[in-house]
Amino acid sequence: MARMLLIILALAVFTAFAIAIVRPSLYVETGMTSRHRVRVALAAVGIGVVSPGKSAVLPVPPTTIGVSLSPPTYYLGTRSLANLASAANWGASDHRKLGPEDIDKDGNVKRVPAGVSFSRLMTLPNIGTRTAKIRCSWKGKGDFRPLARRVQNVSLGNGTFTFTLNNEQPTAGGNVMLTIASVDPSDPIRDIDCREADMPATARFDPQYLESLRGFKVIRFMDWQNSNANVPVTWATRHLPNVIDNIGADGVAIEDMVALAKQTGAEPWFNMPWNADDDYYERFARMVHDGLPDRTVYVELGNEVWNHAFRVSTQAQQEGLAANLSSDPNEAGLRRYAQRLAHVMDIWKKVYADRPGRLVRVAACQNGDWCAKTVLGFADTPSHIDALATAPYFGGPLSAKVFGSADELFAALDPDIDRTFKNALQAKAVAAQYGKRYIAYEGGQHLIFRDVAFEQKVERDPRMYDAYKKYLEFWRTRIGDTIALYNSSGAISRFGAWGLVEYAGQPLSEAPKMRAVREQMEPATNRETAH
Repeated sequence: MARMLLIILALAVFTAFAIAIVRPSLYVETGMTSRHRVRVALAAVGIGVVSPGKSAVLPVPPTTIGVSLSPPTYYLGTRSLANLASAANWGASDHRKLGPEDIDKDGNVKRVPAGVSFSRLMTLPNIGTRTAKIRCSWKGKGDFRPLARRVQNVSLGNGTFTFTLNNEQPTAGGNVMLTIASVDPSDPIRDIDCREADMPATARFDPQYLESLRGFKVIRFMDWQNSNANVPVTWATRHLPNVIDNIGADGVAIEDMVALAKQTGAEPWFNMPWNADDDYYERFARMVHDGLPDRTVYVELGNEVWNHAFRVSTQAQQEGLAANLSSDPNEAGLRRYAQRLAHVMDIWKKVYADRPGRLVRVAACQNGDWCAKTVLGFADTPSHIDALATAPYFGGPLSAKVFGSADELFAALDPDIDRTFKNALQAKAVAAQYGKRYIAYEGGQHLIFRDVAFEQKVERDPRMYDAYKKYLEFWRTRIGDTIALYNSSGAISRFGAWGLVEYAGQPLSEAPKMRAVREQMEPATNRETAH
């Protein structure tokens, strides 16, 4: 019997070495050593590298810190696009629903009925800019001007106007309304562009925003793609760079996402719409392939298909039940996700056939092992992906509790980080069984208190720096690989405080989360001394 066990063990080890040698592409992007490859391969055949009294030892690749981008909207307090007019939609003064007879396919106003005006909200420059001279230009003819208490010294011209924006708080309030009272139907107002008078007309992105992304190796575009709206899209109906409305529908143009990846030097992470067709997936992949030839690209299907809070989850469940993938709605939904994921990832694989090592096909699951086991255990899903990702947030369960002080909250927050990573390690173990990377598509704190004053106090507390430091150190030393923190920036509200900073350009002394992240992104030799 002992001899038989030795033979079985030898065969398993041989298989492990074969996997590590024959399929090195699985590990190219992780920086794994040969020993790490063997450990993952051993896990793939069911053998863990075990120390006495301990569980299987999994490899800890070098950490790559990325970030999910906050959506480019006018109301989140962060300006990403240089054109201040591009992050809203037109609305009518009489609240009528605007249709194609009013607005063309590029978002330009075609006509304005008598007695009505059309307006859109202008994004404000980042809070660090207290006052600025704004210049708006356009083509066409009509009555177009800015309206707001913070608008001063308006000068109207032919196809242009300028004004001084008072961006002080709270001495000037209200959003800037860009208002069209009339247009010439034969030469309507179009190609609107508003920016600081001294900003180059060719700048696509706000320079301060680009600086805020410095150091992040991966940028995830989920919110830029408006993924949670789960809207249908085809290549013919997709958003184009010349369309002024950058929110709604399928989000920001692919060309802009590729351009941002180029300018930041980061690796992009895209979320494929659930309700698109194969032509769209292939053309999207081709545009990224050709536009970023030297960049590794992460690709995911939908966003949190496991999460019942999102429309895509309901759709996946309905499709899974209809296809008789399971009688249990949750299992049916996850199996349908695995099924469609494999199909979409195969399209991307075909496009990247010339450089497969530059493509990371991601299966995303809830933090823990049940979803991971269901998705990776369905059919041949593992052969269609390169990595399993979860969102190891900490603090979420604490949001339902009432704390008498910040001291009480932070006392409970520390052990919750341990709970979070216990679940993450379970997911990582499942990924290792299939020889796949484990990464995080989102992560960070998940505190949502309806008491905004308390939320602000907690988020700005120096101990939030300590929490993020512990969180990132645990990831670096116990898990490793890519983590895309959520998210880049955003104001604190009753809906949470997701931003690493509250606005682009916020001093690190006022941003404890970003200060901890910046220190982790420094070279290891400077990690303890970075400020």
